[in-house]
Amino acid sequence: MRAAVRDVSFEMQPGMALGIIGESGAGKTSLALALMGLHDPDRVVLSGDIKFKGTNLLELSENQRRRVRGSGMGMIFQDSSGGLDPSMRVVDQVAEALRIHRGAGRREAVQMAFERLARVGVPGEILSVAPYAYQLSGGLCQRAMIAAALACDPDLLIADEPTSALDVTLQAQIIALLNERRAETRLGVIFISHDLALVSSFADEIIVLHGGEVVEHGSCLEVLRSPKHEYTRNLIAAWNYEDVQGGAKIAAS
Repeated sequence: MRAAVRDVSFEMQPGMALGIIGESGAGKTSLALALMGLHDPDRVVLSGDIKFKGTNLLELSENQRRRVRGSGMGMIFQDSSGGLDPSMRVVDQVAEALRIHRGAGRREAVQMAFERLARVGVPGEILSVAPYAYQLSGGLCQRAMIAAALACDPDLLIADEPTSALDVTLQAQIIALLNERRAETRLGVIFISHDLALVSSFADEIIVLHGGEVVEHGSCLEVLRSPKHEYTRNLIAAWNYEDVQGGAKIAAS
């Protein structure tokens, strides 16, 4: 059996942003799905520990994991349009999480959902004329996904390539939105991307995955200033410094 990801170990603190970078096939999404318990149990075997607030998630039943998802942990998927049900109003999809995890009644949940969507830049005025995901732009769909992931105020958000389909302006807006939530609620964020410049503008620490293994792990400045692995040095050498959004330009050594 082939190991998609092996020997990965890290610890998150409240409000921390951890960037995970690597090329396609490095194991980034496999790691995210394992953390969320969304892997296929018939095809994937997990070993080790995944501890969330002191509880080993691998020891929980599926029903118990489902309660953790949404209330304690949220996830933004790469394909925002694919992550939203095209046959269901966007506001109802956000409200569903509030009914399941917060016990809100239908009317209350819908009202709360409208408020959460407005908070991330999807106002009710737009949803009144474009209530379904296929009627919204990619940027608005991604914001709606963020609203759904954050609806129940989780402690940890896993963002898997959340800006890959967006232009630079929208990428900056999504990063600003996540930073705002980190400041307001001490939200921890695992930000997964292949874009080193984007991750470096956001993360406190960086993990570099290559072939399913961690080849570099350290503070953002440590990894960028003193990369230890050849793969990391190659990533930095290919880095377009002009793409950095709000971060200091650091020469690779």
